[in-house]
Amino acid sequence: MAAQLVELEENFFNCPICLDSFRDPKLLPCLHRYCRGCVKPEVDKSDDKVKCPLCKQECDKPTDGVDGFKTDFHTRSVVEYIQLKKSVAAEEVRKCIGCSNELQVAAFCFKCRGFICRKCHEIHENNGIARDHKEHVLALKDVKDKHLTLEKLGSLKEAPSCSEHPEKLAEICCVDCNNLPICVVCGQYENHKGHTIRGVRELAAEERKKIEHSMKVLKEQDGNVRGFPAKLAEARKSLEVNITETKARIRSQYNEEVGKLNEEERESVGLLAQHKAEIDRKERAEVADLNRQRERELKTVNDKYDKCINKAKARAADERGEKDTAASKTKDVLTKKRSYLEKEFSDSISSVDHQGNTNMKTFGELFDQSDQRIHRYDNFVTIVSSVLASRDHWTDVSCLPDMNVSSKPLIEDAKKAFPEIATLSKVTPKVITPVFAPKANPAPIINRDDFKSDADYEKYVEEHLRIGMTVRCRKANQGVQEGDTGKVIEVSWYNNPNPTCQWQRLGCTQKVSYSDVEIVDQGVQVGSKVRLQLSAVNPSRDQEGVNPRSVGRVTATDGKNCTVEFPTKTHWKGLLSDVERVLLLRRSAFQVDGSYSAYVRDTISAGMTARCYKDDGMATVGDTGTVIRLKMDDSEPGQLRIEVKWQRQGEAHWVKHSSLEILGLRLLSVGDTVRAKQDITYISDILCARGDTGKITRICDDRRCQISFPRLRDWIVLFSQIELLP
Repeated sequence: MAAQLVELEENFFNCPICLDSFRDPKLLPCLHRYCRGCVKPEVDKSDDKVKCPLCKQECDKPTDGVDGFKTDFHTRSVVEYIQLKKSVAAEEVRKCIGCSNELQVAAFCFKCRGFICRKCHEIHENNGIARDHKEHVLALKDVKDKHLTLEKLGSLKEAPSCSEHPEKLAEICCVDCNNLPICVVCGQYENHKGHTIRGVRELAAEERKKIEHSMKVLKEQDGNVRGFPAKLAEARKSLEVNITETKARIRSQYNEEVGKLNEEERESVGLLAQHKAEIDRKERAEVADLNRQRERELKTVNDKYDKCINKAKARAADERGEKDTAASKTKDVLTKKRSYLEKEFSDSISSVDHQGNTNMKTFGELFDQSDQRIHRYDNFVTIVSSVLASRDHWTDVSCLPDMNVSSKPLIEDAKKAFPEIATLSKVTPKVITPVFAPKANPAPIINRDDFKSDADYEKYVEEHLRIGMTVRCRKANQGVQEGDTGKVIEVSWYNNPNPTCQWQRLGCTQKVSYSDVEIVDQGVQVGSKVRLQLSAVNPSRDQEGVNPRSVGRVTATDGKNCTVEFPTKTHWKGLLSDVERVLLLRRSAFQVDGSYSAYVRDTISAGMTARCYKDDGMATVGDTGTVIRLKMDDSEPGQLRIEVKWQRQGEAHWVKHSSLEILGLRLLSVGDTVRAKQDITYISDILCARGDTGKITRICDDRRCQISFPRLRDWIVLFSQIELLP
């Protein structure tokens, strides 16, 4: 480690603030050095912490200000040598410190701390009076020698003075006082009595061993420190590529969603045109039929037919208005979805830009930190190498302890792996929520018991609930009783509101929270057997031509609309909310009576045929009958009371749902008592008022029957115009 002085850059010994040679250099804990006068303003204006002007590392402010920082005697000696070298090169004439004459100097005495002439140099070399000066004299010819080493320069310096007795040279060091040079008197009798005292050679060897170990560790981390900028550059490049690819994916998804919106808009316009064309066709057919009837009737009834024609046109106008209103609502919904999609796209792009800018800023900070780490690393290696090359014990004792302390945070900093670089090179965009519900078949139902918490099951219900599914109320709310079952008739995919259900016991529609229901049936799918739901309000299609109790098979569904094949009407089209699924299971299909009892409670409705399979009040095992109505049993929670007209007894009695077995659907037959659900008119005369009762005298076909009413005998009506009475 015999480093030559010429190998050290001259500006290494210049103050970073004034850019001139050090004057009374002060050493900070980070091993950066500054002139005392240059760094003093920075120290004075600091509060508790002093920040290094170069590496920005903070340290505690000494109580006595700038004088609390160590003076770098090693650097001061090297600076003196550099100034000496400049003087020799300029062949300056100086005052000899020995004879006080203005002569060309021949040497420099480090003990006298001044230049001496040739004659005084000979006295230092040969006279016994100055024999203790001989080993501290540097001839000017040696200054020009390029092989002058820091080790040789260190041997010329005299031991420092005692801190308490400046007239004495230090002989030992006080370890407790930060390796302070002291004389023997101070160590044994005065201020340092009782402190840990060490010899300078022994202490220097120990400190040199410590710093050599730290240098070895730092050299092992050299590749990690110097290779870090390349890793940062590679990660930043990956981030830029990721941002570009992510934006491209978002734009592709946006374009796909816009295409779906445009397609839905075209379908809506086409559907409106189809509706209007169908209305026009029905209007023309009805007007033509009425015209033919008017031609066959007497001329006196022309006015009545004119009224009927006007009513038909008015109904057609109302239907057109309804369709226009529905189309307008659909257009408004699509406009809202488009605005929502635009906002989602903008937010997603903004989130990518924000994350990218944030990560880029972080990369910039990491590059700055990396530059500072490399600067601290190079500074540490250079100054330590300089001190080690001097091989001066007093320099080792004075400088190496601080350098050992400074090496620890430097080693820890050099070992940092910075794992966050991998995450900084990526961006996570905000996912664009689809504006259309998926049209895939619903997933299999998962029971509530399969989930760890109510929150997890609520999320499952929210994601899988579809129109036509059957649900059960788990918690009474909004007038819906616990245990009541209903069919989902509306689920909106915009802003995720609560679903609307048609409840069996409540007898009307009501919105409920996802957390208050559980799915018990997946509802109508292709192949399901269904019937018209007579309780539906404002059915979406004309129900004429379909027996209200007829069962058909679903041939197509898109999650909102469906196509059904009925016995008397093929290709019937309507909303899923207009039909109800018919699913009848026998008691033998259940292994536990409690499971079948729950099935009966959820499925049974008025008009069904049931059998009593255990005695219950007036009903005995084996009795069959028709269900008339249902109600909750207030005395027994969860129990449903059902009124059944029993075949053997000919009377109606109430039984529990747990005593019944469902046999099938009840079709109307001759002799049944029915009630008119609406006024039955012919031209302008009311033949039968709403609420009138009568008996079925003949079943005409699958959609009509003949009834004898009090004011009208043997009149043929549609099944949709009447309801069964007990």
